[in-house]
Amino acid sequence: MKNKVDVAIIGSGFAGSILAMILAKSGLRIALIDSMPHPRFAIGESSTPLADMILRRLARLHQLPSLEALSTWGTWQKNHPRLTCGRKRGFSYYRHQRGHVFSEHQLGEQSLLVAASANDDVADTHWYRQEVDSFLFQESLNLGVLEFIGHRIVAVDRSAEGSYTLHSIHASGESTIRSDWVIDASGAAGVSAKIMNQPDLTHKLQTKTRSTYAHYKGIGSWTQQLCKLGQDIQQNPFDADDAAQHHLTETGWLWMLRFNNGITSVGLTEWIGEMPTWPENSSHHLNQCAPRTNESQSLPRLVEDYPSLAEMTATASFVGPPNGVQSTGRLQRFFNPLLSPRYLMLPTAALTLDPLHSTGIAHALAGVERILDIILVRSQGKEQMLAMQQYETSFLQESRILDELVNTAYLTMGDFERFTAACMLYFAGAIACEERYQQGEVPSHLWNTDDPAFTNFVTRACAALRDHQEDYQDMISDGLLPWNTAGLMDPGVQNRYAYTATK
Repeated sequence: MKNKVDVAIIGSGFAGSILAMILAKSGLRIALIDSMPHPRFAIGESSTPLADMILRRLARLHQLPSLEALSTWGTWQKNHPRLTCGRKRGFSYYRHQRGHVFSEHQLGEQSLLVAASANDDVADTHWYRQEVDSFLFQESLNLGVLEFIGHRIVAVDRSAEGSYTLHSIHASGESTIRSDWVIDASGAAGVSAKIMNQPDLTHKLQTKTRSTYAHYKGIGSWTQQLCKLGQDIQQNPFDADDAAQHHLTETGWLWMLRFNNGITSVGLTEWIGEMPTWPENSSHHLNQCAPRTNESQSLPRLVEDYPSLAEMTATASFVGPPNGVQSTGRLQRFFNPLLSPRYLMLPTAALTLDPLHSTGIAHALAGVERILDIILVRSQGKEQMLAMQQYETSFLQESRILDELVNTAYLTMGDFERFTAACMLYFAGAIACEERYQQGEVPSHLWNTDDPAFTNFVTRACAALRDHQEDYQDMISDGLLPWNTAGLMDPGVQNRYAYTATK
Protein backbone atom coordinates (compact mmCIF):
# COMPACT_ATOMS: atom_id res chain seq x y z
CA MET A 1 0.00 0.00 0.00
CA LYS A 2 2.99 2.32 -0.50
CA ASN A 3 1.08 4.40 -3.01
CA LYS A 4 -2.20 4.55 -1.06
CA VAL A 5 -2.87 7.98 0.40
CA ASP A 6 -5.70 10.01 1.87
CA VAL A 7 -5.22 13.01 -0.43
CA ALA A 8 -3.36 13.23 -3.73
CA ILE A 9 -2.39 16.78 -4.68
CA ILE A 10 -1.45 17.46 -8.31
CA GLY A 11 1.02 20.36 -8.42
CA SER A 12 3.76 21.32 -5.95
CA GLY A 13 3.69 25.10 -6.30
CA PHE A 14 3.07 27.29 -3.25
CA ALA A 15 -0.64 26.47 -2.91
CA GLY A 16 -0.26 22.72 -3.37
CA SER A 17 2.64 22.61 -0.92
CA ILE A 18 0.83 24.67 1.73
CA LEU A 19 -2.24 22.47 1.43
CA ALA A 20 -0.04 19.37 1.71
CA MET A 21 1.77 20.77 4.78
CA ILE A 22 -1.42 21.39 6.71
CA LEU A 23 -3.10 18.12 5.77
CA ALA A 24 0.03 16.16 6.72
CA LYS A 25 0.31 18.02 10.02
CA SER A 26 -3.31 17.02 10.66
CA GLY A 27 -2.32 13.36 10.46
CA LEU A 28 -3.32 12.46 6.92
CA ARG A 29 -1.17 10.63 4.40
CA ILE A 30 -0.50 13.01 1.51
CA ALA A 31 1.00 12.61 -1.96
CA LEU A 32 2.37 15.67 -3.75
CA ILE A 33 2.66 14.97 -7.48
CA ASP A 34 4.42 17.11 -10.08
CA SER A 35 6.05 16.56 -13.45
CA MET A 36 8.70 19.26 -12.82
CA PRO A 37 11.37 19.47 -10.10
CA HIS A 38 12.25 22.52 -7.97
CA PRO A 39 13.55 25.19 -8.30
CA ARG A 40 11.74 26.40 -11.41
CA PHE A 41 10.68 29.70 -12.94
CA ALA A 42 7.14 30.90 -12.20
CA ILE A 43 5.16 34.12 -12.27
CA GLY A 44 2.14 35.10 -10.20
CA GLU A 45 4.39 36.89 -7.73
CA SER A 46 2.52 39.79 -6.14
CA SER A 47 0.83 39.30 -2.77
CA THR A 48 -1.90 41.54 -1.31
CA PRO A 49 -3.29 42.35 2.16
CA LEU A 50 -6.08 39.85 1.58
CA ALA A 51 -3.64 37.09 0.63
CA ASP A 52 -1.48 37.84 3.66
CA MET A 53 -4.48 37.76 6.02
CA ILE A 54 -5.48 34.32 4.79
CA LEU A 55 -1.88 33.07 4.96
CA ARG A 56 -1.49 34.36 8.52
CA ARG A 57 -4.82 32.82 9.58
CA LEU A 58 -3.85 29.43 8.12
CA ALA A 59 -0.43 29.52 9.76
CA ARG A 60 -1.75 30.42 13.21
CA LEU A 61 -4.65 27.98 13.10
CA HIS A 62 -2.35 25.10 12.18
CA GLN A 63 0.73 26.25 14.17
CA LEU A 64 3.12 26.83 11.29
CA PRO A 65 5.32 29.79 12.34
CA SER A 66 7.61 29.52 9.30
CA LEU A 67 4.54 30.05 7.11
CA GLU A 68 3.24 32.98 9.16
CA ALA A 69 6.59 34.73 8.74
CA LEU A 70 5.89 35.05 5.00
CA SER A 71 2.83 37.24 5.62
CA THR A 72 4.63 40.59 5.96
CA TRP A 73 7.87 42.12 4.73
CA GLY A 74 9.15 42.68 8.28
CA THR A 75 8.63 39.15 9.57
CA TRP A 76 9.93 37.71 6.28
CA GLN A 77 13.20 39.64 6.56
CA LYS A 78 13.60 38.68 10.22
CA ASN A 79 12.89 34.96 9.83
CA HIS A 80 13.82 34.15 6.22
CA PRO A 81 16.48 36.73 5.23
CA ARG A 82 17.98 34.42 2.57
CA LEU A 83 14.65 33.79 0.87
CA THR A 84 14.24 36.36 -1.91
CA CYS A 85 11.21 38.62 -2.01
CA GLY A 86 10.32 42.22 -2.81
CA ARG A 87 8.76 44.93 -0.66
CA LYS A 88 5.24 45.91 -1.74
CA ARG A 89 3.65 48.93 -0.08
CA GLY A 90 0.79 49.11 -2.55
CA PHE A 91 -0.16 49.64 -6.18
CA SER A 92 1.22 52.38 -8.44
CA TYR A 93 -0.14 53.29 -11.89
CA TYR A 94 1.32 55.65 -14.50
CA ARG A 95 -0.26 56.47 -17.85
CA HIS A 96 2.22 56.95 -20.73
CA GLN A 97 1.76 58.60 -24.12
CA ARG A 98 3.49 57.08 -27.13
CA GLY A 99 6.51 59.12 -28.19
CA HIS A 100 6.43 61.41 -25.12
CA VAL A 101 8.24 61.41 -21.78
CA PHE A 102 5.95 60.84 -18.83
CA SER A 103 4.41 64.07 -17.55
CA GLU A 104 1.34 65.39 -15.79
CA HIS A 105 0.35 69.02 -15.33
CA GLN A 106 -1.13 68.36 -11.91
CA LEU A 107 -0.60 65.55 -9.44
CA GLY A 108 -2.81 62.55 -10.13
CA GLU A 109 -3.72 63.55 -13.66
CA GLN A 110 -1.88 60.53 -15.13
CA SER A 111 -0.93 58.63 -11.96
CA LEU A 112 -2.52 56.71 -9.10
CA LEU A 113 -0.97 55.34 -5.90
CA VAL A 114 -3.02 53.11 -3.61
CA ALA A 115 -1.37 52.22 -0.31
CA ALA A 116 -1.86 48.74 1.12
CA SER A 117 0.09 49.19 4.36
CA ALA A 118 1.07 51.95 6.74
CA ASN A 119 4.80 51.20 6.87
CA ASP A 120 7.54 48.95 5.53
CA ASP A 121 7.41 46.52 8.45
CA VAL A 122 3.85 45.37 7.70
CA ALA A 123 4.16 45.72 3.93
CA ASP A 124 3.09 43.02 1.52
CA THR A 125 5.63 41.23 -0.64
CA HIS A 126 6.49 40.09 -4.13
CA TRP A 127 7.29 36.38 -4.07
CA TYR A 128 10.35 35.21 -5.98
CA ARG A 129 8.50 32.09 -6.85
CA GLN A 130 11.34 29.77 -7.76
CA GLU A 131 12.73 30.14 -4.23
CA VAL A 132 9.43 30.46 -2.35
CA ASP A 133 7.82 27.46 -4.05
CA SER A 134 10.94 25.37 -3.47
CA PHE A 135 11.05 26.39 0.21
CA LEU A 136 7.40 25.50 0.79
CA PHE A 137 7.78 22.21 -1.07
CA GLN A 138 10.68 21.25 1.22
CA GLU A 139 8.66 22.28 4.27
CA SER A 140 5.92 19.90 3.18
CA LEU A 141 8.42 17.04 2.88
CA ASN A 142 9.71 17.83 6.37
CA LEU A 143 6.17 17.20 7.63
CA GLY A 144 6.02 13.77 6.02
CA VAL A 145 4.40 14.48 2.66
CA LEU A 146 5.22 11.84 0.05
CA GLU A 147 6.74 13.36 -3.09
CA PHE A 148 6.15 12.08 -6.59
CA ILE A 149 8.30 14.53 -8.54
CA GLY A 150 8.88 13.75 -12.19
CA HIS A 151 5.48 12.05 -12.41
CA ARG A 152 3.12 13.23 -15.14
CA ILE A 153 -0.52 12.30 -14.49
CA VAL A 154 -2.09 10.88 -17.65
CA ALA A 155 -5.38 9.46 -16.33
CA VAL A 156 -7.58 9.37 -13.23
CA ASP A 157 -10.12 6.61 -12.61
CA ARG A 158 -12.86 6.56 -9.99
CA SER A 159 -13.91 3.28 -8.41
CA ALA A 160 -17.45 2.23 -7.56
CA GLU A 161 -16.63 2.92 -3.90
CA GLY A 162 -15.61 6.50 -4.74
CA SER A 163 -11.81 6.31 -4.38
CA TYR A 164 -9.45 7.41 -7.15
CA THR A 165 -6.56 5.82 -8.99
CA LEU A 166 -4.10 8.24 -10.57
CA HIS A 167 -1.98 6.87 -13.39
CA SER A 168 1.36 8.55 -14.00
CA ILE A 169 4.33 8.29 -16.33
CA HIS A 170 7.86 8.92 -15.03
CA ALA A 171 11.48 8.23 -15.92
CA SER A 172 11.43 4.64 -14.69
CA GLY A 173 8.10 3.72 -16.22
CA GLU A 174 4.49 3.89 -15.08
CA SER A 175 2.91 3.89 -11.65
CA THR A 176 -0.40 4.33 -9.88
CA ILE A 177 -1.43 6.22 -6.75
CA ARG A 178 -4.67 5.41 -4.94
CA SER A 179 -6.37 8.18 -3.00
CA ASP A 180 -9.65 9.05 -1.32
CA TRP A 181 -9.34 12.68 -2.44
CA VAL A 182 -7.76 14.40 -5.44
CA ILE A 183 -6.96 18.13 -5.40
CA ASP A 184 -5.63 19.82 -8.52
CA ALA A 185 -3.14 22.58 -7.62
CA SER A 186 -1.44 22.60 -11.02
CA GLY A 187 -2.19 26.25 -11.80
CA ALA A 188 -2.31 27.30 -15.44
CA ALA A 189 -1.26 23.79 -16.50
CA GLY A 190 -4.82 22.74 -15.68
CA VAL A 191 -3.89 19.06 -15.53
CA SER A 192 -7.27 17.73 -14.41
CA ALA A 193 -9.29 19.83 -16.84
CA LYS A 194 -7.43 18.12 -19.67
CA ILE A 195 -7.38 14.53 -18.49
CA MET A 196 -10.98 14.63 -17.22
CA ASN A 197 -12.24 16.31 -20.43
CA GLN A 198 -13.87 19.14 -18.53
CA PRO A 199 -16.12 21.52 -20.53
CA ASP A 200 -14.19 24.69 -21.36
CA LEU A 201 -16.02 27.76 -20.00
CA THR A 202 -13.52 30.32 -21.28
CA HIS A 203 -16.04 31.68 -23.77
CA LYS A 204 -18.01 33.04 -20.80
CA LEU A 205 -15.18 35.43 -19.86
CA GLN A 206 -15.23 38.98 -21.21
CA THR A 207 -11.54 39.66 -20.58
CA LYS A 208 -9.29 38.91 -23.57
CA THR A 209 -5.59 39.57 -23.02
CA ARG A 210 -2.16 38.10 -23.70
CA SER A 211 1.23 38.54 -21.98
CA THR A 212 4.95 38.67 -22.70
CA TYR A 213 7.14 38.32 -19.60
CA ALA A 214 10.58 37.52 -18.16
CA HIS A 215 13.00 38.45 -15.35
CA TYR A 216 15.71 41.10 -15.77
CA LYS A 217 18.55 42.72 -13.87
CA GLY A 218 19.52 46.34 -14.29
CA ILE A 219 16.02 47.87 -14.39
CA GLY A 220 16.34 51.47 -13.25
CA SER A 221 14.36 53.20 -10.52
CA TRP A 222 11.06 54.74 -11.59
CA THR A 223 11.19 57.07 -8.60
CA GLN A 224 14.51 58.42 -9.88
CA GLN A 225 12.98 58.86 -13.33
CA LEU A 226 10.14 60.90 -11.81
CA CYS A 227 12.62 63.10 -9.93
CA LYS A 228 14.68 63.61 -13.08
CA LEU A 229 11.51 64.66 -14.92
CA GLY A 230 10.66 67.16 -12.19
CA GLN A 231 7.55 65.31 -11.06
CA ASP A 232 6.21 65.74 -7.53
CA ILE A 233 6.92 62.69 -5.32
CA GLN A 234 6.63 64.43 -1.93
CA GLN A 235 2.95 63.59 -1.56
CA ASN A 236 3.37 59.93 -2.45
CA PRO A 237 2.31 57.67 0.44
CA PHE A 238 5.17 55.27 -0.43
CA ASP A 239 8.08 54.92 -2.82
CA ALA A 240 6.56 54.16 -6.23
CA ASP A 241 9.14 51.40 -6.76
CA ASP A 242 7.90 49.55 -3.64
CA ALA A 243 4.74 48.51 -5.39
CA ALA A 244 3.07 46.41 -7.99
CA GLN A 245 4.04 48.95 -10.63
CA HIS A 246 1.70 49.42 -13.59
CA HIS A 247 2.79 51.42 -16.64
CA LEU A 248 -0.28 51.98 -18.80
CA THR A 249 -0.11 52.38 -22.57
CA GLU A 250 -2.71 52.68 -25.32
CA THR A 251 -3.06 48.91 -25.66
CA GLY A 252 -2.35 47.49 -22.21
CA TRP A 253 0.16 47.82 -19.39
CA LEU A 254 3.65 46.86 -18.33
CA TRP A 255 4.16 45.37 -14.86
CA MET A 256 7.34 45.73 -12.82
CA LEU A 257 7.82 43.81 -9.57
CA ARG A 258 11.18 44.39 -7.87
CA PHE A 259 12.89 41.74 -5.73
CA ASN A 260 15.64 42.33 -3.16
CA ASN A 261 18.19 40.33 -5.19
CA GLY A 262 18.37 42.92 -7.98
CA ILE A 263 15.97 41.06 -10.27
CA THR A 264 12.77 42.63 -11.59
CA SER A 265 9.82 40.73 -13.00
CA VAL A 266 8.65 42.53 -16.14
CA GLY A 267 5.56 41.67 -18.16
CA LEU A 268 3.56 43.32 -20.89
CA THR A 269 -0.15 42.45 -20.88
CA GLU A 270 -2.18 43.64 -23.87
CA TRP A 271 -5.79 43.54 -24.95
CA ILE A 272 -6.57 41.20 -27.83
CA GLY A 273 -8.79 42.93 -30.34
CA GLU A 274 -9.84 46.54 -30.73
CA MET A 275 -9.66 48.98 -27.85
CA PRO A 276 -12.48 51.52 -27.49
CA THR A 277 -11.89 55.05 -28.76
CA TRP A 278 -11.95 57.73 -26.06
CA PRO A 279 -11.84 61.49 -26.72
CA GLU A 280 -8.09 61.86 -26.12
CA ASN A 281 -7.08 58.48 -27.49
CA SER A 282 -6.99 57.02 -30.99
CA SER A 283 -8.04 53.42 -31.56
CA HIS A 284 -5.38 50.71 -31.71
CA HIS A 285 -5.86 47.21 -33.00
CA LEU A 286 -3.96 44.07 -32.02
CA ASN A 287 -4.06 40.89 -34.02
CA GLN A 288 -4.67 37.67 -32.15
CA CYS A 289 -1.64 35.44 -31.84
CA ALA A 290 -0.93 31.78 -31.14
CA PRO A 291 1.08 30.73 -28.06
CA ARG A 292 4.79 30.94 -28.71
CA THR A 293 8.20 31.18 -27.04
CA ASN A 294 10.24 34.22 -28.01
CA GLU A 295 13.89 33.23 -28.41
CA SER A 296 14.87 36.86 -27.96
CA GLN A 297 16.01 38.00 -24.52
CA SER A 298 15.14 41.65 -25.05
CA LEU A 299 12.41 43.63 -23.33
CA PRO A 300 9.13 43.97 -25.23
CA ARG A 301 9.66 46.20 -28.27
CA LEU A 302 6.82 48.39 -27.04
CA VAL A 303 9.18 49.97 -24.47
CA GLU A 304 11.09 51.70 -27.26
CA ASP A 305 8.01 53.81 -28.07
CA TYR A 306 7.85 55.35 -24.59
CA PRO A 307 10.94 57.45 -23.79
CA SER A 308 10.66 57.33 -20.00
CA LEU A 309 10.28 53.55 -20.00
CA ALA A 310 13.07 53.18 -22.54
CA GLU A 311 15.49 55.15 -20.36
CA MET A 312 14.56 53.21 -17.21
CA THR A 313 15.21 49.88 -18.94
CA ALA A 314 18.24 50.88 -21.03
CA THR A 315 20.67 48.85 -18.89
CA ALA A 316 18.40 45.82 -18.41
CA SER A 317 19.83 42.35 -18.96
CA PHE A 318 17.83 39.13 -19.27
CA VAL A 319 17.91 36.64 -16.37
CA GLY A 320 15.22 34.04 -17.02
CA PRO A 321 13.36 31.83 -17.69
CA PRO A 322 15.97 29.49 -19.21
CA ASN A 323 14.09 29.13 -22.50
CA GLY A 324 13.81 32.85 -23.17
CA VAL A 325 11.15 35.54 -22.96
CA GLN A 326 7.71 33.95 -22.79
CA SER A 327 4.74 35.07 -24.87
CA THR A 328 1.25 33.67 -24.58
CA GLY A 329 -1.82 33.47 -26.72
CA ARG A 330 -5.01 34.41 -24.92
CA LEU A 331 -4.29 34.18 -21.19
CA GLN A 332 -7.80 33.33 -20.08
CA ARG A 333 -8.94 29.80 -19.21
CA PHE A 334 -11.97 28.85 -17.13
CA PHE A 335 -13.34 25.54 -15.82
CA ASN A 336 -15.75 24.40 -13.14
CA PRO A 337 -13.64 23.52 -10.05
CA LEU A 338 -15.85 20.64 -8.87
CA LEU A 339 -14.93 17.65 -11.04
CA SER A 340 -16.67 14.92 -9.05
CA PRO A 341 -17.19 14.03 -5.37
CA ARG A 342 -13.91 14.57 -3.49
CA TYR A 343 -12.14 15.81 -6.63
CA LEU A 344 -11.63 19.59 -6.65
CA MET A 345 -9.48 22.11 -8.47
CA LEU A 346 -7.95 25.06 -6.64
CA PRO A 347 -9.20 28.40 -8.03
CA THR A 348 -5.89 29.00 -9.82
CA ALA A 349 -6.12 25.60 -11.53
CA ALA A 350 -9.70 26.26 -12.67
CA LEU A 351 -9.18 29.91 -13.69
CA THR A 352 -6.52 32.03 -15.31
CA LEU A 353 -7.90 35.55 -15.64
CA ASP A 354 -5.35 38.35 -15.74
CA PRO A 355 -2.56 39.79 -13.55
CA LEU A 356 -4.06 43.30 -13.38
CA HIS A 357 -5.32 43.30 -9.78
CA SER A 358 -2.84 40.74 -8.36
CA THR A 359 -5.66 38.40 -7.32
CA GLY A 360 -3.95 35.04 -7.92
CA ILE A 361 -2.22 34.40 -4.59
CA ALA A 362 -5.27 35.38 -2.54
CA HIS A 363 -7.57 33.27 -4.69
CA ALA A 364 -5.28 30.24 -4.37
CA LEU A 365 -4.96 30.59 -0.58
CA ALA A 366 -8.71 31.02 -0.16
CA GLY A 367 -9.10 27.77 -2.08
CA VAL A 368 -6.64 26.09 0.27
CA GLU A 369 -8.59 27.38 3.28
CA ARG A 370 -11.93 26.17 1.91
CA ILE A 371 -10.63 22.74 0.90
CA LEU A 372 -9.11 22.26 4.36
CA ASP A 373 -12.53 23.01 5.85
CA ILE A 374 -14.17 20.47 3.53
CA ILE A 375 -11.66 17.68 4.23
CA LEU A 376 -10.86 18.24 7.90
CA VAL A 377 -14.11 19.67 9.28
CA ARG A 378 -16.97 18.70 6.99
CA SER A 379 -15.64 15.22 6.38
CA GLN A 380 -18.85 13.19 6.20
CA GLY A 381 -21.95 12.75 4.07
CA LYS A 382 -24.43 15.46 3.13
CA GLU A 383 -22.59 18.27 4.93
CA GLN A 384 -19.44 17.52 2.95
CA MET A 385 -21.31 17.53 -0.36
CA LEU A 386 -22.99 20.83 0.49
CA ALA A 387 -19.58 22.30 1.35
CA MET A 388 -18.20 21.20 -2.03
CA GLN A 389 -21.17 22.79 -3.78
CA GLN A 390 -20.58 26.01 -1.82
CA TYR A 391 -16.94 25.88 -2.94
CA GLU A 392 -18.13 25.75 -6.53
CA THR A 393 -20.67 28.55 -6.04
CA SER A 394 -18.16 30.89 -4.38
CA PHE A 395 -15.58 30.33 -7.09
CA LEU A 396 -18.01 30.97 -9.96
CA GLN A 397 -19.34 34.19 -8.40
CA GLU A 398 -15.85 35.49 -7.60
CA SER A 399 -14.72 34.72 -11.15
CA ARG A 400 -17.71 36.49 -12.68
CA ILE A 401 -17.21 39.72 -10.74
CA LEU A 402 -13.43 39.73 -11.18
CA ASP A 403 -13.93 39.30 -14.92
CA GLU A 404 -16.37 42.23 -14.94
CA LEU A 405 -13.91 44.46 -13.08
CA VAL A 406 -10.82 43.50 -15.08
CA ASN A 407 -12.59 43.72 -18.43
CA THR A 408 -13.87 47.20 -17.56
CA ALA A 409 -10.42 48.36 -16.46
CA TYR A 410 -8.92 47.38 -19.82
CA LEU A 411 -11.73 48.93 -21.84
CA THR A 412 -11.27 52.25 -20.00
CA MET A 413 -7.45 52.44 -20.16
CA GLY A 414 -7.71 55.12 -22.85
CA ASP A 415 -9.43 57.44 -20.34
CA PHE A 416 -7.36 57.58 -17.15
CA GLU A 417 -10.17 59.02 -15.00
CA ARG A 418 -12.51 56.19 -15.99
CA PHE A 419 -9.76 53.62 -15.51
CA THR A 420 -9.10 54.98 -12.02
CA ALA A 421 -12.81 54.72 -11.19
CA ALA A 422 -12.80 51.10 -12.40
CA CYS A 423 -9.88 50.39 -10.06
CA MET A 424 -11.75 52.01 -7.16
CA LEU A 425 -14.56 49.47 -7.58
CA TYR A 426 -12.06 46.63 -7.17
CA PHE A 427 -10.33 48.23 -4.18
CA ALA A 428 -13.68 48.85 -2.46
CA GLY A 429 -14.51 45.14 -2.69
CA ALA A 430 -11.04 44.08 -1.56
CA ILE A 431 -11.01 46.43 1.44
CA ALA A 432 -14.53 45.41 2.53
CA CYS A 433 -13.41 41.78 2.47
CA GLU A 434 -10.21 42.56 4.39
CA GLU A 435 -12.22 44.33 7.09
CA ARG A 436 -14.49 41.32 7.48
CA TYR A 437 -11.45 39.07 7.99
CA GLN A 438 -10.06 41.58 10.49
CA GLN A 439 -13.32 41.38 12.48
CA GLY A 440 -12.96 37.61 12.79
CA GLU A 441 -15.34 36.62 10.00
CA VAL A 442 -14.34 34.13 7.30
CA PRO A 443 -16.28 35.32 4.23
CA SER A 444 -17.69 32.64 1.95
CA HIS A 445 -16.53 34.73 -1.05
CA LEU A 446 -13.55 37.00 -1.64
CA TRP A 447 -13.72 40.67 -2.70
CA ASN A 448 -17.16 41.11 -1.11
CA THR A 449 -18.74 39.16 -3.94
CA ASP A 450 -21.18 37.45 -1.55
CA ASP A 451 -22.91 40.81 -1.02
CA PRO A 452 -25.70 41.05 -3.65
CA ALA A 453 -26.07 44.81 -3.19
CA PHE A 454 -22.35 45.29 -3.85
CA THR A 455 -22.17 42.99 -6.87
CA ASN A 456 -25.29 44.52 -8.42
CA PHE A 457 -23.79 47.96 -7.99
CA VAL A 458 -20.47 46.84 -9.51
CA THR A 459 -22.30 45.51 -12.57
CA ARG A 460 -24.17 48.81 -13.06
CA ALA A 461 -21.07 50.92 -12.44
CA CYS A 462 -18.94 48.92 -14.89
CA ALA A 463 -21.62 49.36 -17.56
CA ALA A 464 -21.65 53.12 -16.93
CA LEU A 465 -17.86 53.29 -17.30
CA ARG A 466 -17.78 51.26 -20.52
CA ASP A 467 -20.78 52.98 -22.11
CA HIS A 468 -19.40 56.55 -22.08
CA GLN A 469 -21.94 57.72 -19.48
CA GLU A 470 -21.06 61.26 -18.44
CA ASP A 471 -22.31 61.15 -14.85
CA TYR A 472 -20.25 58.12 -13.83
CA GLN A 473 -18.19 59.99 -11.19
CA ASP A 474 -21.16 60.95 -9.01
CA MET A 475 -22.91 57.67 -9.69
CA ILE A 476 -19.93 55.61 -8.48
CA SER A 477 -19.01 57.92 -5.61
CA ASP A 478 -22.57 57.88 -4.25
CA GLY A 479 -23.12 54.19 -4.94
CA LEU A 480 -19.94 53.12 -3.10
CA LEU A 481 -20.89 54.88 0.14
CA PRO A 482 -22.05 51.74 2.02
CA TRP A 483 -18.64 50.10 1.50
CA ASN A 484 -16.27 53.04 1.08
CA THR A 485 -14.46 53.14 4.43
CA ALA A 486 -11.17 54.24 2.84
CA GLY A 487 -12.28 57.49 1.21
CA LEU A 488 -12.05 56.25 -2.35
CA MET A 489 -13.17 58.56 -5.19
CA ASP A 490 -12.08 61.63 -3.17
CA PRO A 491 -10.87 64.28 -5.66
CA GLY A 492 -9.07 66.11 -2.87
CA VAL A 493 -6.36 63.45 -2.44
CA GLN A 494 -5.20 63.71 -6.08
CA ASN A 495 -5.09 59.95 -6.58
CA ARG A 496 -2.81 59.45 -3.56
CA TYR A 497 -4.54 57.04 -1.19
CA ALA A 498 -2.45 56.75 1.94
CA TYR A 499 -4.83 54.48 3.87
CA THR A 500 -6.90 51.87 2.11
CA ALA A 501 -6.27 48.73 4.12
CA THR A 502 -6.69 47.18 7.52
CA LYS A 503 -3.01 47.03 8.49
